[in-house]
Amino acid sequence: MQPAARHRLASRRAHETVAIEHEGQRYKVGLGRELVCGERGLVGPIVEIFLNAQKVNTQADVLASDGAILMSMLLQYGCPPVDIAHAMKRNPDGSPASPLGRAAAFLIEHTTKGDDHGSAGPA
Repeated sequence: MQPAARHRLASRRAHETVAIEHEGQRYKVGLGRELVCGERGLVGPIVEIFLNAQKVNTQADVLASDGAILMSMLLQYGCPPVDIAHAMKRNPDGSPASPLGRAAAFLIEHTTKGDDHGSAGPA
């Protein structure tokens, strides 16, 4: 059985940053997208996630950042964003239990709005 191939990212990607709050802590979520057509500003699927706590190099920041790296690798190996979000721990009310879970939910929101094509895996 052949291991899945990782989608290699282009050198230049579009990037947007969104501020979120979870359990009274502030985080920045960065979404990296493939450029479909740089001249026309068309972007493709989200292929990488960055997550950083407001207080740099704290335990919360390190765990959020490391988790986002793993989430990015899942996307690049073709894991559907909905599967990533579904695997995250939830509170009893159904809301994400962690900042990484919030980032995964945000990823799903962007995927289902029609401005994304799902995972970064081969078509």
